[in-house]
Amino acid sequence: MVLGIFWLLAFCITNTLSIVLLGDRSLISGNLLNADNILRLILNWKFILAMFFAVATRISFIMLNNSLLKIPRLAEASTSVATFATLLSLVFILVANYYFLNERLNMQQAVGAFIVLVGVTIMVK
Repeated sequence: MVLGIFWLLAFCITNTLSIVLLGDRSLISGNLLNADNILRLILNWKFILAMFFAVATRISFIMLNNSLLKIPRLAEASTSVATFATLLSLVFILVANYYFLNERLNMQQAVGAFIVLVGVTIMVK
C-alpha cells in the first residue's frame, strides 16, 4: 500500500506540474489555430517541460495500477480504483492554480475538492 501511495503522489505532482505549466496565460492566449502560433507553442520550453511531466504522469498511473493489482481486495478493479484515486490530483491542481496562476477558488469549488478527497479515501479503504 505504501508503494501505491508513492505512485499516487507521483501522479498528482507530475499531473499538477504539467497542467500549471500549460496554464500560463501568455502560453495559451491568442489564436492557437494559426500555424505560426501552434509552432511557437510546441517549441516553448514550458510546453516541452509540460509534455515531459505528462509522460511521467502516464508512467506513474501504470505503476499505481500495478501496485493496486498486488492488493487482493483492490486487484479485481485496480484500473477503476486507480482512476478514481487519481481524481485526488484535482485537489492538487486547484491548490497549485491558486498559488502559481493566481486563480481563486470559490466555496463551491472548495467543497467539491473536499468531496473528492473524502470519496477517494472511502474508495481505497
